[in-house]
Amino acid sequence: MVRKSSSGRAGITGWAVFIAAILQIVGCANTDVPGLLSSTNGSRTQTSPADPGAALRVARATRQAGDLTTAIQLYRNLTADKKVAPDVMVEFADTLVEAGSPDDAIDVYSQIGPRSPARLGALLGMARATLNIGDPAKALEYLNEAQLLGPQDARVLIDRGVALDTLNRHAEAQDCYRSVLSVTPRQVSARNNMALSLALTGRFDEAIALIAPIVRSSAATPRARENMAVIYGLMGDDDRAATLSRMDLDEGTTKANLIFLAEVRGSRP
Repeated sequence: MVRKSSSGRAGITGWAVFIAAILQIVGCANTDVPGLLSSTNGSRTQTSPADPGAALRVARATRQAGDLTTAIQLYRNLTADKKVAPDVMVEFADTLVEAGSPDDAIDVYSQIGPRSPARLGALLGMARATLNIGDPAKALEYLNEAQLLGPQDARVLIDRGVALDTLNRHAEAQDCYRSVLSVTPRQVSARNNMALSLALTGRFDEAIALIAPIVRSSAATPRARENMAVIYGLMGDDDRAATLSRMDLDEGTTKANLIFLAEVRGSRP
C-alpha cells in the first residue's frame, strides 16, 4: 500500500499515480512463473544452463542477497567485455531497475539489438523502467512490441495489464490478466492485479472473492494482505482494512494508509 508522505499528507498527485503504486509488475517480486506455460520459479530473463563463470555466479548471488550496489559493480565489470552475452546485459539492467536507477537501466537495455535472443527480456525491462518513471504510455509501446515476440508470455501479459490499468484502460487490462488465469488460474501476480483492477472499477465483491483465497493461504504474503486492505479501503470498509493492515504494519502507518485511502475515494474518477 502507498504510505503517507513525509510532508504529512497522502501526497496524491493523480489517480494514475495511485494505480501504479498498488499494482504489481512481474519483476518486482518473486512471482510464481517466468512464462505462461512454465511452472518453475525464475527471474525475468532466461539464461543459459551452461556454467556462466565464477564472476557471473557471484554477481547473481550478490543480487539475490539484496546487495544491489555491489551487484551493480560486478555486472558493470562483466559487461565491460563487449563479447558478453546479451542476457547478462539484461540482468545488469534489471538490477539497475531494482536499485532505483531506471534511466541508467534503459541505457543498458537499449544496447540490445532487435534481433538479439535477449530482446524480449530487454523490452520487458524497458517497460518496467518506464513505468517506474511514470510513463505508462511508453511502457505500453514496449509491451506491444514484446507481445509480438511472446504473445502467450505471462510476464508480457501481466505487465501489459499494469500499463493499461495505469492508463485507466481497465477492461483491456482485465483481458490481459484473464489470458494468464485461463491457463494458470493460481498465478498470484495475475490474481492480485485482477482483483485490484476490479476494485478500481467498483466491482468490489468480485475483487474480494478473487484475492481472499490468496490471503487465507498459508503462503500469504504481507503484499497480498495489503492489497486486500486497499480493496476494503476503496470500498470504505475502514474496519476490515485496518484489521488487515495491522497484521504487518504499525498503528501509525495503518492510520496514515486509511487517511490516504479516504483521500483516494474522494479523488477517484
